[in-house]
Amino acid sequence: MENNKLLQVKNLKISFPYGKDRIQVVRGVDLEVGEGEIVGILGESGSGKTVSSTAVLGLISDGDGRMDEGEIWFKGGDLLKLPEHKLEGIRGKEIAYIFQDPVAALNPYRKVGNQIQEIIKVHRLEIKKEGILGIMEDIGLDNANLIYNMYPFQLSGGQCQRINIAMAMICKPQLIIADEPTSAIDASLRRKVLNLFKQINKKYGTAMMIITHDFDVARFLCDRVVIMYGGLVMEEGTVQEILENPIHPYTKELLKCVASLNEGEASLYSLEGMPPNPYELKKECPFCDRCKHSIDPCWEGIPPMVNLKEYRRARCVHAESHKG
Repeated sequence: MENNKLLQVKNLKISFPYGKDRIQVVRGVDLEVGEGEIVGILGESGSGKTVSSTAVLGLISDGDGRMDEGEIWFKGGDLLKLPEHKLEGIRGKEIAYIFQDPVAALNPYRKVGNQIQEIIKVHRLEIKKEGILGIMEDIGLDNANLIYNMYPFQLSGGQCQRINIAMAMICKPQLIIADEPTSAIDASLRRKVLNLFKQINKKYGTAMMIITHDFDVARFLCDRVVIMYGGLVMEEGTVQEILENPIHPYTKELLKCVASLNEGEASLYSLEGMPPNPYELKKECPFCDRCKHSIDPCWEGIPPMVNLKEYRRARCVHAESHKG
């Protein structure tokens, strides 16, 4: 692992049962997160974003998922080689995960204060109630002392999301993985939550991996963006590079959809076709049957990743033309 990289995922391949066989739904993902960096993982549903991110903390086995190949390096050690008891010491303490549904992620039968206390107890930390209330206030929860003694069903979706963020922040982790952090909250709270992530990143230097399908979230929050489709990374670059000079046809199509929506066009632009069924992926470019620029080589195998410069790459047979 390179010293300046907090997290490195290398050639990650994950499969799930399919009848009597197994099907790979993540097919060789590489990604990195530097210290204090915010990286967005974008793509349509079924692209492999969530499966790849939950694999970082070994959370895919409940669904019979299996890591067939790959390495996941964090702070100089391969997480895949750690025994379970050592991985448990990293979950929540050094790497925190914020799940997509903030209400479902909380235990409805326990007060939120007790749920935060449980994390502190598991990791054997000395944090008093005053410290918990301080974190809750830092993330914008008014009346923190009152909310501390409430149940999740007594709170709004936005408040539950902030409780999840408080639970992620209580151990001051070096990395937070947030899965669609604004999808389950009202639009009026969306900007507040995104601003909150920015403040956490600036105040604590916390690195973040943001899983989203929303380019506006990436534009506002992220330093760098990774585009996924069909269980593969299709393109990577800085936010500015991706937005101003997309290379992969899939990225270009997504940006056309976003522009059409943001400009309020009477007839919204839509990407033709459907995302590939993860259980029907083939050894070809997964986007070729929806691509207006596909040629014979696109159908003959999965295109290799073309590295254009550091953190700028694309998986496309046309990518070589962008070199130099």
